[in-house]
Amino acid sequence: MRKRMGSFLSVVAAGFLICATVQAVSAEMMFDPQHYRDLVDASSSQTIPPGTKITLQNWRQYKNFMPIWLQAAFSGDYHWHIGPGPEFTIVVGPTSNFPLPKKFLEDTEKFHGQVSLEKLSDGGYTIKGYTAGVPFPNPTEPLMAVKVMYDAWLPWRPAVSRYYTWDRIVDRFGNVSPEDTDDTFYMMAFLSDEGYPNTTPYGTDYFQAGHYFVAAPEQSKYTTELQLQPKDPTKLQELYAFLPSLRRSLRLSSAARCTPLLGTDYIADDGSWLPPNFSPTYVGLKKLLTIVMDPAKSPDPKSYAGGGTYPGDAFPGWPVAGTNHWELRDNYVIDLLALPKLGNYCYSHRIFYVDKQTYYAAAAGAEAYDRTNKLYKMLWTANYPIDIHGVTTIYAYATGMSMAVDFQNSHITWNNDTHVQIDDQAPPEVRDMANSTPGSLERVMR
Repeated sequence: MRKRMGSFLSVVAAGFLICATVQAVSAEMMFDPQHYRDLVDASSSQTIPPGTKITLQNWRQYKNFMPIWLQAAFSGDYHWHIGPGPEFTIVVGPTSNFPLPKKFLEDTEKFHGQVSLEKLSDGGYTIKGYTAGVPFPNPTEPLMAVKVMYDAWLPWRPAVSRYYTWDRIVDRFGNVSPEDTDDTFYMMAFLSDEGYPNTTPYGTDYFQAGHYFVAAPEQSKYTTELQLQPKDPTKLQELYAFLPSLRRSLRLSSAARCTPLLGTDYIADDGSWLPPNFSPTYVGLKKLLTIVMDPAKSPDPKSYAGGGTYPGDAFPGWPVAGTNHWELRDNYVIDLLALPKLGNYCYSHRIFYVDKQTYYAAAAGAEAYDRTNKLYKMLWTANYPIDIHGVTTIYAYATGMSMAVDFQNSHITWNNDTHVQIDDQAPPEVRDMANSTPGSLERVMR
């Protein structure tokens, strides 16, 4: 869910706004801890045999293997819902093995004993002594929820990741607004990648940068945003935007965490959340249905409802049957509550499903409830397997599709991507880590 944030701030620069119309729903889902306790425990003998097909007719038989957002989509109580057509069939396959890259595991073994948590005066926790690898492998009590939260915040990423993405913003009437972006991510510190040091020359103060270049529509072309994440998680991110109309870049405020990214279904804090701002609760280790895309079909827009073959009026962006399989994967479930220092925060509860093997937090989806505890949004990525130095795994910026669904306002933002380019696969001008600096924005229109 982190990668979509930056590209949409360009919509602000373009003056582009889509208004979503609130639609009353027949049975709004409220936050209830029992819903999460009812999910099947990872230790349970209950399972779904490979080859099983889940449809609108039989889904209740398997509901306790489904993240809550998926149950809501099947319920039919919301405007965006699972339809009766064959494209919505969930086909269950065997559980995949997605080991972490070798260097990441080596660094985990080397450095994890140096990592600790420090309680702050405002009630949050920051991380100390982290160099690389999984901060808290196989997390246990005490502070298990905090450990899982930081494991999810610091998953494996390569030094350079680059892909082209096609975004679609869909309102409840089916109107679609497209936007294309060329996205590159740089890992400058906390790095575990073959041929790179743990800290690069650009990693003194920051560990990650996101560089988003708008390629379409024409009126927004060349608008570019740079996000910089400080190594200290208590510090706000830095945001810079190059505006072609001004021929210069501006520094933007990153303090307004609940600010909507205009025209989309994301807010600033959806992808740029900071762990010290939250008090997490550990719910349990659950056995959940998770999607895995077919890498050969993932980049094709026709692999998604509303992207080509199907009209997508029920659930635009849904990866249609035959382009993927679903599998049962063990996920840590944590509930993030905003600390009082955030004031009247945008969400009452943020539920993260964190994959036990990869520590990646969005493959099964994530949910957010509004201030009255009604189900508000879902954030989801559909990952596909990728070879990393001889190891087949999944990771945050190798996704087939990502989306944000506003269940209350009947609005969807979804995208699909080209195959990701890793490190030397990217062109030399893209691999240049100088692109992770604000000064690089002056080169956008060359």
